[in-house]
Amino acid sequence: MAATTLRRMRRTRFLRAALAFIALPGLVGFVVPLAMAWPIELREFRAFGLVPLVAGIGLLLWCVRSFYVAGEGTLAPWDPPRHLVVVGPYRVSRNPMYLAVDLILFGWAIGFRSSWLLLYALALTVAFHLRVVLAEEPWLARTHRQEWPRYVAGVPRWLFPNRKTLVLTFAGLLVLLPAAGLIYETYAEALAAREFGPPGMLVDIGGRRLHLLCIGRGDPIVLFEASGWGVSSLSSATVRERVSSRARVCSYDRMGMGWSDPGPRVVTAGELARQLAVLQDRAGLNGPFILVGSSVGGLTIEMFGRRYPERTAGLVFLDAASSGNLPHVDGYFGVARLAAPLGALAARLGVVRLLDPFKIATDTDEGRRSAAMTYAAEPIATISAITRGLRDTEREFAEAPGLRGDLPLAVLSASDETTPAPGLGFVAAALRSSRVEVHQQLAKQSTQGTWQMVPKSAHLIASSQPEAVVDVILRMIDARGRGSDGLATAER
Repeated sequence: MAATTLRRMRRTRFLRAALAFIALPGLVGFVVPLAMAWPIELREFRAFGLVPLVAGIGLLLWCVRSFYVAGEGTLAPWDPPRHLVVVGPYRVSRNPMYLAVDLILFGWAIGFRSSWLLLYALALTVAFHLRVVLAEEPWLARTHRQEWPRYVAGVPRWLFPNRKTLVLTFAGLLVLLPAAGLIYETYAEALAAREFGPPGMLVDIGGRRLHLLCIGRGDPIVLFEASGWGVSSLSSATVRERVSSRARVCSYDRMGMGWSDPGPRVVTAGELARQLAVLQDRAGLNGPFILVGSSVGGLTIEMFGRRYPERTAGLVFLDAASSGNLPHVDGYFGVARLAAPLGALAARLGVVRLLDPFKIATDTDEGRRSAAMTYAAEPIATISAITRGLRDTEREFAEAPGLRGDLPLAVLSASDETTPAPGLGFVAAALRSSRVEVHQQLAKQSTQGTWQMVPKSAHLIASSQPEAVVDVILRMIDARGRGSDGLATAER
């Protein structure tokens, strides 16, 4: 009878401990963060997040066992330990359970590359500290009047026995973490360079090489100027392959992108247009060209068309930026100049690659290549350089001649609102109300200009609706053969 009662008591105590675990760390450390990350794609979980996650789970289970065995209680405030727990992880910290939950939360944030989970983890860290100082420690001091003073004198609240140790630890982290990030980023880029070689040729334009890729045959040459992100020379693959059956199609990596050499700290549309002209000469490409620009690439093709009209057979803007957008973001140039270096620094320390803000799927070779090159330090540094040069770009447009009045010009707008790159939401907000109007005004600059809204299209129209882009380019090629008014006639 006594044995049965003892087994029942043990079973009841175990159930109380299990329920306490589910109700507190189970809810805070697992249910809430996983709900925030829902729907969960396990293949997208970054393996690096397993380091703090597994360490936190192991430490948490150790704390639960210490409470259960040594304290004869649970971690719940309604069923606390009968004895002061000073064994196991409680030998080195008075609050290892909270440290364990923090590790778990930071593991989820890193694994899912979620800024919201990171904020959640930081907020709970502050809440844990306030709870310890304002509630738990006063209660423990009252409950264990003799043991508590001796325990406090020998064991730190968290991990640092004194303020000097805390300061030295953080100073060490300020040195070690950037160094570790730099090593991580250097290794990742070296690995990508070995695994993904350039599919085209490297053309020396004078102290710098640009990567050029050409496919197909025919006239005129259709040259793609990509958006600001990803592997520029390989973007718009479906469109390039379709058009290459009718014309020679070339794409390239602007400086700092893809396989091209790095660029300077400040980049303007004028410099990008100049380099494109030099690339054409050095590679033996005979114009005039039909230039197709996406997103920020629109600034380059517009500047090229204005400075090199004799080389320009037509321009196609794919939800692209133009000089007409610049006045609408003029007030943000100062903010952009301050934010740009921070983004470049984060990329060089591996932070951008670690967070994976674009959530690029890496289960295919194409996805792994895209992630490897999108998150490399140089492409993000180049975007930062273009951002720093916006003021000079605005001045260059003001000084450049206008577009040729009879230039074949097609402007396509995406039907969906532009999804901004991480950290550039304020720019997207500034452009949102004027985006379509600016596109329409751009088309009106030429008697051969047309504008259209592409249904069910995202910002990168060539990826979301490639057939619409192919149709516009092929009609421009056909119109060139029929005469100067062919495109406008076809549009009408």
